Amino acid sequence: MSATASAVDTRIYHRPSGLAGDHLALATSTPDQVREQTFYSGFVRTPRVVAGGLLALADIAAADFRQARTDPWRGRDPVVTGDGERLRFEALSMCGGLYGRLDLAAAELESAVTGRGTTNVDINPPLYQALTRVGGADPLRLSVGADGLTVATLDGGIVEKKVPLPTAWLRGLAEVAARALPLDPRLEIPAGRAVALLAEMSARSGRRVRWLLPAGSAVRATAGPAPGAVCVADGFRLAVLRPLLPLARTVALYAPPVSGAPAQVSGWVLDLGTARFTLLVSTGARDGFAGDGQLLTDLAAETADADAEALSALLATDPVVERASVAARTGWDPARVTSALAALATAGQVGYDVAEASPFHRPLPYRADVVAALHPRLAAARVLADAGRLVRTAAGIEVTSGDNTYLVHRRGGEFACTCAWWADHQGRRGPCKHVVAAVIIEQPGRSDG
Repeated sequence: MSATASAVDTRIYHRPSGLAGDHLALATSTPDQVREQTFYSGFVRTPRVVAGGLLALADIAAADFRQARTDPWRGRDPVVTGDGERLRFEALSMCGGLYGRLDLAAAELESAVTGRGTTNVDINPPLYQALTRVGGADPLRLSVGADGLTVATLDGGIVEKKVPLPTAWLRGLAEVAARALPLDPRLEIPAGRAVALLAEMSARSGRRVRWLLPAGSAVRATAGPAPGAVCVADGFRLAVLRPLLPLARTVALYAPPVSGAPAQVSGWVLDLGTARFTLLVSTGARDGFAGDGQLLTDLAAETADADAEALSALLATDPVVERASVAARTGWDPARVTSALAALATAGQVGYDVAEASPFHRPLPYRADVVAALHPRLAAARVLADAGRLVRTAAGIEVTSGDNTYLVHRRGGEFACTCAWWADHQGRRGPCKHVVAAVIIEQPGRSDG
């Protein structure tokens, strides 16, 4: 089986999800040969919040903001993770430029989370409609999984739902974690004031990028960046949050340090009491997280894939993924830990929570080496390095790609390149394939060039 074929994911549901009385049963899917678990079964304390959060995730997953449309028949299968203390529901938009996550804390769940693991849940059109009718006083029992559900295979007479190649989806989850890492809290506003702000930001206007700054107890929008500003790129995408604002207490805005880039990622965190909703917004409606390539330099390490497999086994029993903890348990140096975590993130197994400033484990059943090899720039860089197309010179590393030769050189401690990709993006969308190839041959023990 080819690498591409082996990365195809088949999602199988034994029954549709549904709302029967006060019982919300979310049917889970499992990849072939993987035993399904019941992550949670019990009542939730704020039914309207949970229903609203799931509806917001379904709307995000069905949206394609490149074409300003939604497809109600595709994409409404959020990922759910149980970690022993909470439930996390996650979704990426069809265009890959929005990431949403609903966190249900232990205080939201009246029964203890019974298992650790990750799967998809089916939010089908009938369930979507039923969730819209959940009121604040309606009791709601949430079941993720089903008691006695057996191993799912393709051989039996069961309903199967095939998801197209998930490479962009997996890369999107990985890049979301990389983009979230430098985000710090910048502003916090009451949910009531956020209604007017989001109405302004989500209006379809000719201005592509706005920047938000504190102005006393208010927030003002400007056309250009300033220290401490939060970027709003193609703000009409923020409309997905508006139905949740009446349920929120506050809205916290997160941003990286202002870098001079024309647009930056932003984070929007709604405090829902015993729940939290996080939205990460990419640098533009046409800029999906999957294309960023922020992890490519770390993935170039030769030990990354093997280390990721070893780390995955370790996290199965101890799901703490802070770098210091991993280094202490493995004895690896910081660079090796970073490379292993990058490979694991590329397989969708590491996420990052900006509100807690902490990574988390998402045990998806994908091999790090297979998924990483499907990244076009990384695959092309490995071909260039293995083919001996790089030559070290006094000015840097010359990389011959096709009929052209480019110079990869140091600029302020970082690599830069003379190719058109680098000229267009200046590293904001990750390194070009020539830089990645240079990083590969610069590793200790390589004798290329």
